[in-house]
Amino acid sequence: MKKQIIYIVALVAICGAIAACAGFDLGDVVRVQTPTAIQQSEGLPTALTLNEAEPEYQEWLQRTQRVGAQWRSNIERSNQIAVMLSNMTLRVLDDAGPTIAGVPGAHVLGAMLPLLTGLFGVFLRRPGDVDKTKLAKEKEASYNAGLKKAASMSGMTLDVR
Repeated sequence: MKKQIIYIVALVAICGAIAACAGFDLGDVVRVQTPTAIQQSEGLPTALTLNEAEPEYQEWLQRTQRVGAQWRSNIERSNQIAVMLSNMTLRVLDDAGPTIAGVPGAHVLGAMLPLLTGLFGVFLRRPGDVDKTKLAKEKEASYNAGLKKAASMSGMTLDVR
């Protein structure tokens, strides 16, 4: 009985050595579970071999970082435009102030100007509207949290703002 076990162990060791010499890779045997969210967004199967999962992960991570950076750039560009328009509006009001002051009864108009602009602002934004700035910040925070989680799962370090 002992000789049979020794022969079986020796046979398995020899088969393993031959398989290793023939280019057999254990990465083709080990399976990695794909997260459900990535399965749905990328169309990947529930499990991949280790050799398939690593390049898929790298491609997904680079694409996510590239899209996130592009979105961040778009948000920053839009903020610059909003600041520019705000500055232009304030400049027009500053320029119009002295002109209005020369008109008879302008003191009444000057006193009502803040009230009128406030009422105009109320009608610009309806109560049911979504605050886009808040929504953008929530999405950015969620994206950054996802990147940090992916980095912690892979052992990588990322510079996420």
